[in-house]
Formats: sequence, C-alpha cells, structure tokens
Amino acid sequence: MPEGQSRRLVLAVSIIAVFMAILDTSIVNVAIPKMMAVFSVDTKEIQWVITSYTLVVGTIIPVTGYVTERFGFKKIFIFSLTVFTLGSLLCGLAWSNETMIIFRIVQALGGGALMPVSQAMLFRLFPREKRGQVMGLFGISIMFAPAIGPTLSGYIIEYLDWRLIFFINVPIGVAVTLIAIISFKELEHHTQQKFDVTGFITSTIGFSTLLYGIGLVPEKGWSDDEVLFFVGIGVVSLLVFIIIEWIKKDPMLNLRLLKSPVFTISQIITSLTSVIVFVPLFIFPIFLQNIAGLTALQTGLLLLPQALITGLMMPVAGMLFDKIGARWLAIVGMGITAYALYLTTQLDASTSFSTITVWLILRGIGISLVMMPISTAGMNAVPNHMVAQATALSNAVRQIASSFGIAWATLLLSNQQLFHAATYSDQYNVFSGISQGIVSQIQHVYMGLGQSISQAKASALVYISGQIQVHSMVQAMDDVFYVSMWLALFALVISIFIGKKEEVKKEGTVTK
Repeated sequence: MPEGQSRRLVLAVSIIAVFMAILDTSIVNVAIPKMMAVFSVDTKEIQWVITSYTLVVGTIIPVTGYVTERFGFKKIFIFSLTVFTLGSLLCGLAWSNETMIIFRIVQALGGGALMPVSQAMLFRLFPREKRGQVMGLFGISIMFAPAIGPTLSGYIIEYLDWRLIFFINVPIGVAVTLIAIISFKELEHHTQQKFDVTGFITSTIGFSTLLYGIGLVPEKGWSDDEVLFFVGIGVVSLLVFIIIEWIKKDPMLNLRLLKSPVFTISQIITSLTSVIVFVPLFIFPIFLQNIAGLTALQTGLLLLPQALITGLMMPVAGMLFDKIGARWLAIVGMGITAYALYLTTQLDASTSFSTITVWLILRGIGISLVMMPISTAGMNAVPNHMVAQATALSNAVRQIASSFGIAWATLLLSNQQLFHAATYSDQYNVFSGISQGIVSQIQHVYMGLGQSISQAKASALVYISGQIQVHSMVQAMDDVFYVSMWLALFALVISIFIGKKEEVKKEGTVTK
C-alpha cells in the first residue's frame, strides 16, 4: 500500500481526474447553441450530444466494481483516464453533430468510470479515521465542477474558441495519466468470479432506457407513450437485474450491501441531496438569463461564490466527520439547506443579485456539511473487500437520482407556470374593471411616446401578457424550491437514523 506522499499524490490526481469528468457534464450545456450553429442542426438533434454522454455514464457505472476487482484499481483508473482524454481530443476535432455524438460516447466510457474507481481507490488507501478529511477534499471536485462549469464555458465561448471546452482536458489528462503510470502502485485485488453476463445485459438495458425515458419527461411529460415505454422497459429490466443479482452467488453488483442499515440510509439521503443540489443549478441560470437578462458569463460569475464557499467547506466537513461522525453534521447541514430553500421561495423578478448570492452561499454551506460525510459514513459501513462494489452502487443510485431530479423539476416548473399564467389571466382578463384601468394607464404611457391610440392599446396588452409570463415563471420556480425544501426536511429526519460514529464503525459485516 502506498504511504505518505504517494497517498497524497493519488488523492490529488483523483481530484483532478474526477473534476474534469464532472466538469464536462455541465460545461457542454452552455456551448449547445454554438454547436447548433456550427453543425447546422436543431434542438432535437443536438440534444443527443448531452443525452449520449448521460446514458453511457449511467450504464458503465454498475460494471466498474467488477472490472476494478478483476483487473486492478490502477489499470482501470489509467485506462478510464486515457479513454476520457482521447474522447475529449476527438470531441474538440468533431466536424459534424454525428461525429460529436460518437466522440462523446467515447469520452463517457472513460469519464463514467473515473468517479467510482477513484472513490474505491481512496477508500482502500486511507484508514477509516482519515476518510472524512480525504473525502472532504475529494468532494471539492464533485461540488465545485458543476458550479464553475457555466462560468468557464461562458468565458471560453464569449472570448475564445468553443472547442477549447474539450481541448482543455487534453494536456491535463495526459499529465495526470503519466503521473499515475509512473507513481501509482497497484492495490490488492482479487476475484475469480466469471463475468455476470445476464446482470450486465439487464443493467445496461435497464439503466439506459430508464435514463433515456426520464430525459424525455421535461419535453413530453410522464403520460407520454414514448416516456412510458422506455421508463417501463427500464423499470422491468432493473427489477429483473435486482432479482438476478440478489440470488446469484457471484453477482456483478452485490446488492447485499443494502443489508447494512447505515449504507442503505446513506444512499437514501445522498439521493435526496443530489436532487436538492442540481435543482437550483438548473433553475437559477434560467432565472438569471431569461428573467434578469444576464449573459451566460455573468450568470456563471454570480453562481461562483457559492461554489467557492462549498469548496472551502468540504474539507472542514470532512475533518468534523472524523471527530463527531455524520449524524449531527447531516442534521445541521440539512437544517441550513432547508432554511436556505425556504428563503429562496421568496424569489421574485425584483430580487437583488446580492440576495440571491447569499441564499446560494447558505445552501452551499448546508449541502457541504451533508454530502461527503453521509457518503463516507455509508462507505465506512462496508467491508474493505467490497468497497469497489459499494462505490459502483452508490454512483449508480446518485446518477439516477440526479437525472430524476432534473426531470421532475423541469416538469413541475412547466406545469406550475401554466397554472399561474392561467390564474393571472383570469384575474386580469380584458373584461374586468381592474384590467381595463391597468391597460388604460399603460396605454397612456405608450401614447406619450408618440403611438396612436390603437398602437398604444396593443402595446399595453403585449406588455401585460409579457409580465404575466414573467411572474408566472418566477412563481413556478418558487413552487419548485418549496417542494425541494420539504425534501431537505425529509432528509433531515432520515439523518437521525444514520447512527453515531461508533455505531457506524461496528458495521461492515456484509457477506459475499
């Protein structure tokens, strides 16, 4: 086992590698309009640039536990990093939408494995009493990358060449790959089990169709035939996968890990936290760009302080975990998060940017006290020889939760906007006295600008319609934040059952 400086080197390289992989899930979103123009494609076609990456990551994660134990931590890490770097280079060279999709699949084959393999290495390398601090540092990449992605991407697209969002990974990827080849020492690994073909087939079909179906929800809704078809296939396939893996002697993904109460509770809390993390990162850019009129770069800069605070708090939370365990950190963190989300339900079109920044910083502090301590507590409840399996299962659960959360938030936002727009329209219909008075006032303003009576009335109606759309959208955002607040409170209650520090250490009796 590597000692001293070698352990810290593994940690540093892992942080950089995972940071690049996670960054690519958010940095590409801002470049979509630019790629649409360059490749001359519509929204439906370009969407596969994002969807293909998500689907491949979701299907590759469950198998990482087996291949890591079969071929070795170092080998799989280096292979994954090499494939990701090569995929990044190819994406930067893509000459059409079709080639971009193919190269994104290559990139995802490497990027999808980096997170679980890196986590497994670190849990195997560091003793339990140091894992909190280590995972706190490692968590910087998980929380900081999605937040800084829009800022970095916005700057590159606005002032440089959009292809740099991919090329930037290449020199960094080559450097850390060489360091890993030269400096890393292989960890003990051993498995004689045969490859679980049925488990692999059912998990691949299940995860890919479920994630694809969930991805269609924001556009088509849950009742759409195509959504029901793919989600149905995904659910059935995963149920078959669960049955196969549970009864099989040597499963690809050992679901008996869920016999550990601490590990299972940690997965539930982590799933809820993933939704709470990604929903504001999805909604606030819409508000800041579509309502407040900021550019992508300005939006990214406004979101940056919360990323910095979260990054600083992660190691602090890790050190606190090593001293007091996860329970009180999760309770306090979720309490702060719920309060921050409550404040966010007061968002309106006139809310100042400084107020939004304070809300986001407060939420970031709360989340940073929860995410990695809870995850580490769950992993500490797993025997060392099953760490690779546990990180694969944990990351698969997180991937589904994040995708579901964004789909749920998008659909709820859309439905609530329609509801509030209809309510406002009823209140301000053209036949009501209040509406006629408002229209008359606005009409006089436009007439003062030189418009005729008919032009001024038309302009007034357009203005009122626009205001209805703006306010209904903001109210819908408040509704999403309100539901997210209750999710945080639910996670807070569950956190009570995570167990004390000493109780967590006694876990780890899961059998093969």
